[in-house]
Amino acid sequence: MSEDLEERSNNLNKEFLSSLYRNICRSLFEKDKMIFSFLLCIKLNQMSGEVDMNEFRFLLTGGVSLGEEIPDLPAPWLSENSWAELCRACKLNGFKGFMDHFLKNINTYKELAEHPNPHEWEFPPAAKLICNKLRQLIVLRCIRPDKLVPAISNYVVSYLGTEFIQPPPFELPLIYKDSSSTTPLIFVLSPGSDPMNALSKFGDLKKKQIEPVSLGQGQGEKAENAIREA
Repeated sequence: MSEDLEERSNNLNKEFLSSLYRNICRSLFEKDKMIFSFLLCIKLNQMSGEVDMNEFRFLLTGGVSLGEEIPDLPAPWLSENSWAELCRACKLNGFKGFMDHFLKNINTYKELAEHPNPHEWEFPPAAKLICNKLRQLIVLRCIRPDKLVPAISNYVVSYLGTEFIQPPPFELPLIYKDSSSTTPLIFVLSPGSDPMNALSKFGDLKKKQIEPVSLGQGQGEKAENAIREA
């Protein structure tokens, strides 16, 4: 344990964040865990003043067209939809100056449009002065939306580390430590999953009797089960 107060505070923050992520992931479907990591990262960056929530909403929606007139396409490789989204993005406060930069370097951004891994493409230094990492995601959404998911994964890694894109495996001994006679373990089962075998073996190991309690059937899926210590 460090004697430096600031370092100890940072260590506590990291451990709390890691613990929060591990515990929340237990109750999420696999497909939703990356969404949670991204939202967690965005919230932390909002608190530090790095994220403008108007830009975040634009990333989610692509903005709303109000029928405004869009300039002619500046290059044949741009689709009309991509160009319209980019024009709307450049009306956000944080994008001041980006349109001029984009038009002056349009052949450079053609590389982004044609790159096999655009989520790993390096933005020009002049663009980085205007666009933080979230704005770079917006530009990618406009030009190559098909690679936005891996780009979001990279965004999370750049701020929080690889731990937050690699959900912890299900480990019954660790989860058991958080339970008690008044705090049961509740399993929401999906088709094909059955934890009873693992629970029975774990019960034998701990010399505890396991009592599964059905919470009812739901739309043809298997019942939820509350597992409590006898």
